[in-house]
Amino acid sequence: MILKEKDAYPSSDGDDRDQRAFYGHKQEQDVAFQLRREFGEHKQIHVINDLRLEHHGERAQIDHLILHPYGFIIIESKSIVGEVTVNAAGEWSRSYQGNWIGIPSPIRQAELQKMVLGRLLAANVEKVISKILGIQGGVGGRDWQVLCAVSSTAILHRDKMPKKVADRVVKTEFLAQKVKDIVGNIAIAFIKAKPAFSKRELANIGSFLLEHNDQVSTASANSNSETATPEPAATVTEPVSHYSSTPAPDTAPFQAEPATQAQNLVTCKQCGESHQLTGMYGQYGYYVKCGRCSTNTSMKQPCPACGWKSVRVSKDGPEYTGTCQKCAQQFLVYRQA
Repeated sequence: MILKEKDAYPSSDGDDRDQRAFYGHKQEQDVAFQLRREFGEHKQIHVINDLRLEHHGERAQIDHLILHPYGFIIIESKSIVGEVTVNAAGEWSRSYQGNWIGIPSPIRQAELQKMVLGRLLAANVEKVISKILGIQGGVGGRDWQVLCAVSSTAILHRDKMPKKVADRVVKTEFLAQKVKDIVGNIAIAFIKAKPAFSKRELANIGSFLLEHNDQVSTASANSNSETATPEPAATVTEPVSHYSSTPAPDTAPFQAEPATQAQNLVTCKQCGESHQLTGMYGQYGYYVKCGRCSTNTSMKQPCPACGWKSVRVSKDGPEYTGTCQKCAQQFLVYRQA
């Protein structure tokens, strides 16, 4: 299940720095696409792309976070065209136009992100983990893994890498299988009583991290635009909290049912058709294909409550639901007949 899509790429001025940022974004987009294709409908493996964290002055941005019943997988994406090697000290080098240059270790970067995530969850454990017999549970004892996903065109000199590094580096095309190998067989692990999050706890962790991401993003945007003209405040109903520390059986649903509307919001942008539409997914997210004129239209429609354009679309069976990133309003975008 995709809890947060990959953020859109900002406008570029075309200089070398922007080009590097573009190719980095493209690599992250490719990784997000592979994860969605494999886990988009999975009920126990949740994916958060572009997760921003802040705890006690420490900030981190995780390219891709996998939440599963037995722990967490932090994935750092790297756009690398050429050859890659890592020496015994864990120092990375890559070839560029025939020359070898050193680059920061993406594994070390992911390890630091893992540290911030762990501390943030530990400090808010009562919001996401249930109590058992009056004793507060925690996130310790779970499986914490970090991976580096590199471009599928890169040449990896695995024979020259330390084994602990080589095991964590994977090409984008093989990433989904690597994640499945780490998670393992969920049914067998349950029988063996491997420490695991309940369905409600897993949903609580995802919702808490999404709300935290929104708070960090909003604070960052406000600090970068103090002189900008603020948007008029929208009148919306107070959103219901996404998480609860109250214990619940594992059969509880991951999320509360969103408020639905009588009809779909999305229509064909070319001909206005609203019935002959087919819900589909592509590299840029969910969209509908018009059966009348074959035009593709994005499902990311503005929030009907406050008009905000930043909307996250998720799929549950035949229904596609939008969640406003500003007011947390949930609404039906499209229902496949």
